[in-house]
Amino acid sequence: MSGSGLLYLSDNPVKFPPVTRTTPVFYDETNQEIFAMAGDLVTIYNAKDRTEHTLTIDNAVNIISIKYSIDHRILAVQRNNQSVDFLNIQENTEFSQSCRRGSGNIIGFNWTCQNEIVFINHQAIEFYQINAKQGKVRHIKSYSINVNWFVYSPQFCVLVVSSTLSGNILHPFYFKTPQHGSSNIHRLPKFQVELPPAGPNQRSQLLERQVSIITLHGKLFLAITKSPQLGQESYKTTEICLYVLATEQVVNKVATLQLGITGRFALNCVDNMIVVHHQNSKSSMLFDVCWSASSNESNNVLPLSTTRTPALKIPNFNLKTEGQIVTFRPILQPMSITPHIHEGKPCELYSSTWVVFQPGIIIDAKQGLLWELKLSVSKLSMHMVCSKPSLIKLLLHRRNYKNTIFSTLRSLILTQSTPLSVLGDIFDILNSVIDDVLINQDEMLEEVFNPLLSKEELPPSYKISVIVEYIRSLTLHKLRVSYYYYEIIVQILIRCNQLFKLHQLVQFKVLGDSAPLACLLLSLDKTYEPAFMLGVDMLKRLNDTGGIIEALLRKRDVTAAIQYACAQNKEDTLDCAKFLQSAADSGDNVLFFSTYKFFAARNERLRKNPEFLPEDGVEEFVSLYKSLFNEL
Repeated sequence: MSGSGLLYLSDNPVKFPPVTRTTPVFYDETNQEIFAMAGDLVTIYNAKDRTEHTLTIDNAVNIISIKYSIDHRILAVQRNNQSVDFLNIQENTEFSQSCRRGSGNIIGFNWTCQNEIVFINHQAIEFYQINAKQGKVRHIKSYSINVNWFVYSPQFCVLVVSSTLSGNILHPFYFKTPQHGSSNIHRLPKFQVELPPAGPNQRSQLLERQVSIITLHGKLFLAITKSPQLGQESYKTTEICLYVLATEQVVNKVATLQLGITGRFALNCVDNMIVVHHQNSKSSMLFDVCWSASSNESNNVLPLSTTRTPALKIPNFNLKTEGQIVTFRPILQPMSITPHIHEGKPCELYSSTWVVFQPGIIIDAKQGLLWELKLSVSKLSMHMVCSKPSLIKLLLHRRNYKNTIFSTLRSLILTQSTPLSVLGDIFDILNSVIDDVLINQDEMLEEVFNPLLSKEELPPSYKISVIVEYIRSLTLHKLRVSYYYYEIIVQILIRCNQLFKLHQLVQFKVLGDSAPLACLLLSLDKTYEPAFMLGVDMLKRLNDTGGIIEALLRKRDVTAAIQYACAQNKEDTLDCAKFLQSAADSGDNVLFFSTYKFFAARNERLRKNPEFLPEDGVEEFVSLYKSLFNEL
């Protein structure tokens, strides 16, 4: 279970004074800032831009909570349970606001936008607007709720508060901030979290440390850790339940993560993957709720089970199990975060002084370090035991997936042991997105096919088979095949003197009809004569009359071009200058004479006069005709 390099801590952590009785430290999730107190001197460490600055604040030793507004113009400071002070940094002024319900203690506050703030006290949720210039606070709205605790997501501006003695009635609030103007607060339907049965002389209770607001693929979830209580043999392991949060639907449980062990847990979300840390075993488990391996892969049987929930629909939820609660296991065996060295000393991992914040923040208050948890996509590829198409699906859910997928594909093709059907499945996955192709044809050519085409150890026939399989996938998903893939096949066949195989690929529809392929076939007439008619036949199937006429003209077969145009009733649209030029270039006077007479007859029929007009642009050919055939 030693560190595998899959999970690791950022190399350059934010360093701050370790927490002591005289040096309290606060962390603000919204701005990702640490506030370290030393008497009345406050040092602020910003984890996003790696800056730090200091402020002097009166009565700093009594601070309960401290947070900057989003634009850093106002500093909100809570020094007691009844009010919050506001410091206008630019104007060097201060004003305060007490909670409206005097008997309720403020248990926390959060900025919802640059000039609006929400107070959470034991009796209510209070929403205020701050006017920094005037030093005034305007009450917007309040909700009366007996609150035990709360969790807040700054990314989505979602607040969830707990009520009742058991703490399992949850009330979500959504602060919708328009581009201009004030926020709107929306109270979503409350919901009840089912608790494990209580043991003898015990009471089941939902605590703040069991609840996290997480985001996966742009969607918001409430993750609730449920641990067995003493005396309850039916609940032997801990599970994490996921509830989807949305503004236009009832909150519903949609998935369960089976941890398989008990103990103390903490949760991060890294690269759209849930990472569950277990302190006792000093290990972490990985879950991906958007991925499942095939049922015959014993190490990754996902999902474990499904429980039908009556009359439940979850629109736009990508677990692909509408109306079901899906149970997941870790995608890998538990593993430890890679050992971390800071300033020459090893850091204690999974320390009891670790505090975890979303999405991937880990703070060690004792060491005075803030890290960002990282996931190595390349190492993930190495550790997974599943089919290659399943691996590609897993990688596609990661942010920096392309290089690992390219490397995986090159390796699969180079070994020559991967069946073409498996490669085809992978190509289908890459080409199956409706709105946007995940990896485009240019990238595949540059990163996968070109490097492999230069490998002499790969037989030409195998190279062609792989390219043909990729073309099949593109055609299946109605994507226009780029010209250079056909050109690659032709170049390989020319080098092998096997252009007859191209004939077979076209004849048996292995290569589908397309204008680029038809043009390529037409260009091969000097190297492989039957290729010209293959191209013409393909243009006929594509109903490309103009393309066929152009092809016949380039071959100096002017008579055939005229005859085909007449057969398609297109003779009145022909460019007489282009045809007379081709006939003159052929050096065949009889051909030039017949072509000239054809267009003169067309002039007679359309204009009642055989003569050409200046706008026809054929003066030189009229002169040539007169000189050749002594006509004035």
